[in-house]
Amino acid sequence: MSLRYKNILNLPERVLLEKKLTKAFFLKNFELSASEKKVLNSSIAQMEWLASIKPNNSNIQSVINDLFAFEEVQIMVCTIGNEKLDAVANTCIQLFQKYIPYQMLVIIENDQEFIVNTCEKRINQNDKTKRTIENYYSTKVLSKLFKDDTTDAFLKSIDFAVMDKTNLESFYQSYINSIIQLNSASVTGVFQKRTNTRTKEDLELLNKMEELEKDISKLANQIKAEKQQNQKVTLNIAIHQKRKLVEDIKIKLSQI
Repeated sequence: MSLRYKNILNLPERVLLEKKLTKAFFLKNFELSASEKKVLNSSIAQMEWLASIKPNNSNIQSVINDLFAFEEVQIMVCTIGNEKLDAVANTCIQLFQKYIPYQMLVIIENDQEFIVNTCEKRINQNDKTKRTIENYYSTKVLSKLFKDDTTDAFLKSIDFAVMDKTNLESFYQSYINSIIQLNSASVTGVFQKRTNTRTKEDLELLNKMEELEKDISKLANQIKAEKQQNQKVTLNIAIHQKRKLVEDIKIKLSQI
């Protein structure tokens, strides 16, 4: 099943490229790792450079300083074969974000599902032509066959018409914020459009919750291996305390 992402994103005709990207582009221009070559040759069926949003075709101002460059925002679509999306999506995302220095919205899809990704790229201080990736932001795996309320709200939030067009930095940040709020909605059940400040706070809470859940999983495994009953009790208390912290975070994420 194919989705028309240019319609979902409501991209103006003037920013569209709809240009096929060949595998040779990556193989000839970059030194790929073994895993990147494997995914490129075996998993990726098609790549499309969907759009290029820049000042002269969008009337959105660029932002360039010593640390960041928002000269253009590129939108890429990568289609994989019959493999599970979550098995290869991260390597596909890294292939685009690592080697192409522009700020990018990357969509990885198979026949039934898709993932939307952004990342924060900083100018490499040793080589100004290169970028250092600071953070990746990806949605959960989204179904093409079924769209719940949170996914519907997310897709509406990345409509070109409602994006912050103060400049290309705020425009791209709108994509990042929407992804973070979709991930928050997977906890709260409700997608809410937030300010930049509140979105950063929510991201910190989501990261903290992820750490706590990893800790809980480790403690649960320790209980299974523990022979001493008193130690099991101590570990159970620790799990209970961390679960309480998780619930507190869920409440904070739900607050308006």
